[in-house]
Amino acid sequence: MIFFIVFVALLVGSTAFALWKGGAPERIGAAFYWTAWLVTLFVNPNGATRWHSIEIGYLLIDLALLLALDWLAVKANRIWPMPAAALQLIIVLGHVAKILDPALLGSAYAIMSVFWPYLQLSILAAGTWLHWRRIRT
Repeated sequence: MIFFIVFVALLVGSTAFALWKGGAPERIGAAFYWTAWLVTLFVNPNGATRWHSIEIGYLLIDLALLLALDWLAVKANRIWPMPAAALQLIIVLGHVAKILDPALLGSAYAIMSVFWPYLQLSILAAGTWLHWRRIRT
């Protein structure tokens, strides 16, 4: 439960900061993260069997977010979308690993899928801060 609270606080804080002080790429990135998270809430499978088999809904959401972040990395004149997209690729590859090896432990699959968004949101906050500092000077 504490991980969920920390994640929601990081999501709200980093995206609010991006909307307040960020430029268009930061705001678009914040919208991508909120959209992915809200859709994830509707796809949330039963907790008892979660992560024991491939999570198709999560895979599709993560793949869509990867494509969106890739698009942002190509179009934006910022650096932060590139590492954010790279981390999203790691998440998608976690799903691919579970497809290729169904015996992969559920805990390993979960860690590959849920750890990286914490770093992605931190990268968004750092990118927003760098943009704000550049505009201020």
